[in-house]
Amino acid sequence: MAKRSGGNPRPCGRRHGKEVAAVVRHHQQTAPDTPRRLDFSLRPTRTAPRMARRALGQLRLPLPLAFDAQLLVSELVSNSVRHAGLGRDDRIRVTADWSGDRLRVQVRDGGGPRRASPVSGSIRPAPGAESGWGLYLVDRLASRWGTTTSGYWFELQRDQPHPGF
Repeated sequence: MAKRSGGNPRPCGRRHGKEVAAVVRHHQQTAPDTPRRLDFSLRPTRTAPRMARRALGQLRLPLPLAFDAQLLVSELVSNSVRHAGLGRDDRIRVTADWSGDRLRVQVRDGGGPRRASPVSGSIRPAPGAESGWGLYLVDRLASRWGTTTSGYWFELQRDQPHPGF
């Protein structure tokens, strides 16, 4: 049996002696009291990416945009933890703004100047590489992204098509 959004099961019939259930699509909608902006900071620890994903969940973004946003924020926070040379008392600051159609996330670590955004071909790791996929994923999934003197940012659009990898 499948459950409708109201929670009532809906049988759809029998096939080969077994009850068949319909799959009901659930569209996540933003509640009126859901925040539209997040601003939080994290210590540069190995749990920081997981904490950033969890915090981003407070925006109650529509699916699959929510999954992409959580993956990308996790990748950028991981990059800050690994590559920005931060100390125990430093912070990674994450801001997220959701307009209802566009999500913009900034991950700032104060890790020093960065060069302009590289092109996709130069950030794709070698086949079989076990690391180095973060910026490649950002480049493939985000509608726009870039660097600032203190970190990275990306944007996702509601209903943007998923690229092939």
